[in-house]
Order: sequence, then structure tokens, then C-alpha cells
Amino acid sequence: MRPAALLTLLIGLLFLLGGCARGPRLAERPDLPERFPYHSAEQIRYRLRLPLDTLRAFTGRASLQVHTPEGTDNLSATIAARRDDTLLIRLSPGWGIEAARLLITPDSVLLHDRIHRRLYFGARTELAVRQLPLLTESDPFLSLLGALYPPPGRWLVTADSGYYYLHDPDGLFRYVVDPARWRVMRYERYDPSGTLVESYRFEAFDRFGQVFLPRRLLLERPTVGVTVRLYYRELALNPPDVQFAWNPDARTHRIPFQAMMERP
Repeated sequence: MRPAALLTLLIGLLFLLGGCARGPRLAERPDLPERFPYHSAEQIRYRLRLPLDTLRAFTGRASLQVHTPEGTDNLSATIAARRDDTLLIRLSPGWGIEAARLLITPDSVLLHDRIHRRLYFGARTELAVRQLPLLTESDPFLSLLGALYPPPGRWLVTADSGYYYLHDPDGLFRYVVDPARWRVMRYERYDPSGTLVESYRFEAFDRFGQVFLPRRLLLERPTVGVTVRLYYRELALNPPDVQFAWNPDARTHRIPFQAMMERP
């Protein structure tokens, strides 16, 4: 895999994460709640957040496609995560080859390039790490599940026949909310000039216990020509025992994370 394509993949993954489901079975959309379309912004935020408070860990297997101006890569990803603790992503291009492992802890980010025997490391507070376009820097656990909700603040609410639309007064952030499932369907971020910087679309919703989550996540960054598509083939919430295999050997060359960001 090309180093630049691998970096783009990892950036896309970072944007991006009670029951187990497999295969393409998808849940039908429930009926709209009785109070629709009269929920306030704070009520919408509460309904989005409440079921997510039950999630403490997850494991998943996903198909991943990353498109950049350099080309397209198709990979598989195996993910294990404990909330507010550790998140591990194992990446493979196929043929039984594991190309890389990405480990995120509350204070560190480590990338083990297993093919070239390189270990990139950095603190999550470092500029090089903070420049990664993390959608929710404090909670990549929910980001990889496609389980977003607006942060506290002032949000303007409109509605049509089936969805809520929330945006901030400056027009920089927009959320499309499905009140039948109480999940965000789409998120958009704009720069001050009104140019779309990034968008996330969540599709193929399924019910996992009491929580609706998308199996398909689509990230687009039109200003740099990057598209990331992730589809969960398997997803288990709150498994009893989550394992994190992290074993770079002594011959692995250790490099500050900043160096990877500066690679051409």
C-alpha cells in the first residue's frame, strides 16, 4: 500500500466507530414520535445522546474503501474499542496480510506500520495529532459507530415532513436528524466562506438492542478529493471481553507522529 494512501486511510478512520448482528439485515424505520415536529434543540440532543450512554465497548469487522486523487484502495478493518479507554484498528489489504495497526488511548496515538516496521507515536494533544480531522476529538469511539450528536450550544431547528435540521447561527455546522430512530443521518462542516469542508452520511441502519446504528458510513472531503466508505459486516456492542493485540517487536523503528504528517 502506498504510504500516502495509508495515511489518508488512517485519517478517514479517525473521523470517523448489548447485542450482536451479522449480514445485511436492516431494520425498518419506526413511526415518527408524537411530538414531531415540536421538539426543541435540547430535547433532540437528549434523545440522540441517551441510548448512546449505554455503550461501553464494541468490536466490529468492516469493509473499507478509500478514494484519493492517487487512486482507490479496498481494505478490511477489524476494530476493538472500550469507551474512554482504548481503540484498536487492524488494517488489511487482503491475502492474509495485516498492513497496520492503529492504537488510540486517552492520551496517545500510535501507528504500527507492520510492513515497513515503523512505529509512529504522539500525544493526542500534539499539534500533529490535533490537525487530523477528527470529527469528535474527545470521543472517536462514537465517531466510528456513526453515532454523532450536536455538542452543547445554540442550535437553530427546522423540520420537514420527516426530519429535523439543526445548524449553528454562523452556518458552519449542520445536522440532519431522523426522529424515528433518533440518529444523525448526515453531518456537514463548512468554512467561514461557505465552502463545504467535510460531510458524513450514515446509511443502512440496523437495531442493536435498544440502539439504532448505521452499518454504512460515507465520508467526503471535497476540497481535497477524499472519499472514505466503511461498511460493518459484523458489529457487537458491549461484548464481555475486548482484546487489544499490540506487539511491535524490538526491530521496529520508532518515529514521532509529526514525521508521518510531513512525509510527501
